[in-house]
Amino acid sequence: MGSAISLLAVLVCLLIFLGIKELLGPVSNQEFFSYHIKDIKSALIGDDKAEGTGLIIQEDLEQLSKENKQIKGEYTGLGKGKNLIVIQVEALQNFVIDLVYEGQEITPNLNRLIRESGSFYFDNYYQHIGRGNTSDAEFVTNNSLYPAYDYPTYEEYADNTFYGLPWILRDNKYTAWVFHGYKKEFWNREKAYVNLGFERFISEEDYEFTEKESIGFGIIDEVFFSQTLDYIKELDNVDENPFYAFIITLTSHTPFNMPGHLQTIKLREEHINTMLGNYLQAIHYADKALGEFLEGLRREGYYDNSVVAIYGDHFAIFGSEKRDRDIMSDLLNKPYNLGDIMNVPLIIHIPGLEDNKTISKIGSQLDFLPTILNIMGYENQKGIMFGKDLLNYEGDNFVAPLVYAVKGSFITDDVIFYMSRDGIFKNSYAIDRKTNEKIEDIESLRPIYEKVIEDINKSHYILKHDLLKQLIESGGKADIDGLEISNLPLEDSIPKCVDNPIYQLKENTVAGKRVISVEVKWDSNKEKVLLKDGTNIDKLIQFMKDNKDVYIVLRTSEEDESIFLKIKDDYKEVIDRLIVEMKNFESLAELTGRAYRYVMLNLNSNQYSEEDVVEFLKRSPLAAVIVDGNSYSKSLVEKVKGMNIPVYLDSSYEMKIVQ
Repeated sequence: MGSAISLLAVLVCLLIFLGIKELLGPVSNQEFFSYHIKDIKSALIGDDKAEGTGLIIQEDLEQLSKENKQIKGEYTGLGKGKNLIVIQVEALQNFVIDLVYEGQEITPNLNRLIRESGSFYFDNYYQHIGRGNTSDAEFVTNNSLYPAYDYPTYEEYADNTFYGLPWILRDNKYTAWVFHGYKKEFWNREKAYVNLGFERFISEEDYEFTEKESIGFGIIDEVFFSQTLDYIKELDNVDENPFYAFIITLTSHTPFNMPGHLQTIKLREEHINTMLGNYLQAIHYADKALGEFLEGLRREGYYDNSVVAIYGDHFAIFGSEKRDRDIMSDLLNKPYNLGDIMNVPLIIHIPGLEDNKTISKIGSQLDFLPTILNIMGYENQKGIMFGKDLLNYEGDNFVAPLVYAVKGSFITDDVIFYMSRDGIFKNSYAIDRKTNEKIEDIESLRPIYEKVIEDINKSHYILKHDLLKQLIESGGKADIDGLEISNLPLEDSIPKCVDNPIYQLKENTVAGKRVISVEVKWDSNKEKVLLKDGTNIDKLIQFMKDNKDVYIVLRTSEEDESIFLKIKDDYKEVIDRLIVEMKNFESLAELTGRAYRYVMLNLNSNQYSEEDVVEFLKRSPLAAVIVDGNSYSKSLVEKVKGMNIPVYLDSSYEMKIVQ
């Protein structure tokens, strides 16, 4: 089978170092990072998938479709024909549920809902966001796909074809509207919602509110919910069919600065003007507004004819500051770790059901779609879902964060695994969730890690190539072999323009070269970027603007790659045609965090073992690898080429591909 499969494109990863030492323990390689998969080459060799490729073949799509088949259970179809109201609450973190603080119940209305007959409370449920934060929580919840890594999903893939909750319900005669009291263009929502399947977006411009009825980003939750209830009446009157209302709240948004008259929680002295203190005030208000909305649904007759789901979009208190970490650890009486930070509540209420359950199977926003579809009694017959039905699945599950942890990190019912920042599995760190003790045998966790990488990469591949469009239009088939391999025109040789770079660039362009290398350096004050001969980099950028099909490899002899970040910030208009050279694995985080799409690894310093290089490239296949006479190992080169990553031999005048 492998011989029939074309070499395909996929990825690179890594993100933004957030500088959070001490947050998760004593080991430096477990700091929080975001991994951002990039647009680069990888391959399928024979029948063996290179770890980290994310390549999909038709059999993968068929298997994913099989896994989407609904598992019948005692709650299947209880919501069929009923309205569905889903409320995404801004920064609702799970630790506040049932929290009694100085004798004060922080979320009395949510607590009451959890205790009602017909309510399921998922207390081991986690956020699954990417660079799009709140908007990615919406996307994952409605589509059961991993979010994008490099840019917000709504911005990067707004034109894609999707088949998630809005479309599925519309195919079953529902009307789907979305409600949010902020600007419609923010996160590109106005455009993205159309392809997600929402028929109408009620945004900030549709609500009436005064300056006194605005906090932070805008309209306060009480006014928002009151007017949303009026819009729901309008939605209900569109036709005789049931409706899907997706509602996104706003007031409990960081930094949680509530006006004095809305601060009703009496705080301990040490919590006044802290992140925790401010958050408790904000989320208590959000709970009050939510309780009033639920009462409004009851009063208007919707509550008893609607499945209502409420969940948090993402964490409130990240803990990047030691003071916040210490306060949270003291509040929880345990070290405040990744599991606590990512944990958000999910509550689903089914009218007429007598059962009341707390479900502690691990799950995430990725699992919402298959879970709610089972309750509603509808199947996803056209799309792909990576989540599990939390009411009916058997076996293990995991949560694989894409930001605030290195790609490959995961949480299970028993373990939190922190992938090493250098991308090497053996340097990673894991703790037992029950004891908070370090797990010595991390090799036993490798199968889960490999599954995590595989799922993330498959989902990314589906997004990148808009595979759902093909699947829907062709009845489940996709032209995998016809997909684009890469838009990076790597050549057999890349000339080095050093002594008179602008002249040499022009000469090489005339000669037909489309990938050319230059060296950059700081000026004496480390404020401006120059080419190696002292030419201002503005001349290079102008050359690129005049030659729109030319790619430039940026190299430097500076001690670190911060110079590339300066170029990224100042010259965004050519960023997609700049290829940067990195010299150590850890640089990849900053270089690819909303920055460079293409990265080459220079091994001339020879600081890594062959095993380290191969493992790193399997996780993070790059645009190319550069070697010289000292780092030239035939064994290494063959392994790298076997992953379909080009290897260039460095010389004085050019980098020449190793055949």
